[in-house]
Amino acid sequence: MSLVNRIARRSYRAVITGLNFQHTRQCPMCNWSGFQFHPANQGPFFKFDATCPRCKSQERHRLAYVLLAKRLPARLGKVLHFAPEPCMTKWLASLTDDYHTADLLLPTVMHKEDICNMSFADNTFDLVWCSHILEHVADDHKAMREIRRVLKPNGLAVIQVPVWGARTSDEPLNTPEERVLKYFQEDHVRRYGADIENRLRAADLALETLRLGDLDLHVVLRHGLSDLCGSDVFLTSKAVA
Repeated sequence: MSLVNRIARRSYRAVITGLNFQHTRQCPMCNWSGFQFHPANQGPFFKFDATCPRCKSQERHRLAYVLLAKRLPARLGKVLHFAPEPCMTKWLASLTDDYHTADLLLPTVMHKEDICNMSFADNTFDLVWCSHILEHVADDHKAMREIRRVLKPNGLAVIQVPVWGARTSDEPLNTPEERVLKYFQEDHVRRYGADIENRLRAADLALETLRLGDLDLHVVLRHGLSDLCGSDVFLTSKAVA
């Protein structure tokens, strides 16, 4: 990033911080309020109104919270949180006394796990949380089936991915530059479309799609929920045979 860009972004942040006595935005996760959320980079995109300055939640975190806070049981049994985001960890951990984190690369998690080949027994978890992970996974079909396998019969899995357009594109690309151009991030291996719903059903997951458009506009604006790369939360469970 050039010196001019750095100065411009810092100046913008300073102006926004100075306007925060005007409480036009409010984070539903930590109750921060102010004029505007902080800007953020997402792949090649720069977003002006995205990150909560207190809990660091972004649009997708706040959207999932707003859509699910009253939908999930007041108390959960055993919870598995893949690639845990700190802003979500506090909330999910508060819903259970048996909270587990997992990832293949993060050193701070409780379990080092490959989402395509988990070591957990069948029917282990009441809730699996998987947000913006499957677009990084080469065999997403296998990952979806693993999520289904470790869910209890009445368990729920929350799945979020970036969604662009109608059709998924997952042709192999050889360089980070190609992946940024087509998949918008160098470590993405596909760009999901709305047909991800078919992929989830093909993994024998029953599906309810919770949509940003189902919320009142003032809620969307107040909490900063609109995201460039997807406004759906997929609430899934084991399909009944």
